[in-house]
Amino acid sequence: MHYLLDSNTFINPKNEYYAFDIAPGFWNQLEGKMIAGQCKLIDAIEEEITKGNDDLKDWIKNIEKATPQNFIHKAKEDAKVVEYYRQIAELVYGNAQFKPENKENFLSGADPWIIAAAKAWGDTVVTFEKMPPSNTMKVKIPDICKRMGVPYMDLYEMMRKVGMVLRND
Repeated sequence: MHYLLDSNTFINPKNEYYAFDIAPGFWNQLEGKMIAGQCKLIDAIEEEITKGNDDLKDWIKNIEKATPQNFIHKAKEDAKVVEYYRQIAELVYGNAQFKPENKENFLSGADPWIIAAAKAWGDTVVTFEKMPPSNTMKVKIPDICKRMGVPYMDLYEMMRKVGMVLRND
């Protein structure tokens, strides 16, 4: 099993508690796990991350340049992933509980792609999103993962499972 990383598992640490200048060990370990293939970055998430012009974009681009194998996993080009994306779109559009603008917002981003890829490849989604209340009008990754039978977890649980430990030494 592999872990597919949502964009918020990169953006939140960079902005909130593992900035590149104060926690390089986090980024070095994450890079190692990604290069080893335990953690994956799909094309749709890479597109979201590299829209910005910051240290995170530079970090991703530097790994791509230094890595001989295909570093970005091409979810949008995988027929099985595309079929699961279609199923997710039908599920979202067919749910009267979600507001139309929330449906459009969800389906226009990378979230359905990461869920579809995890379903197709037998992987786990890693996200900081939480399961929404049952009466929500928003579309959230954990809710769609549950409906699609896709496992998900937060970054800290993934870090424990892959053996990432931040040390002072």
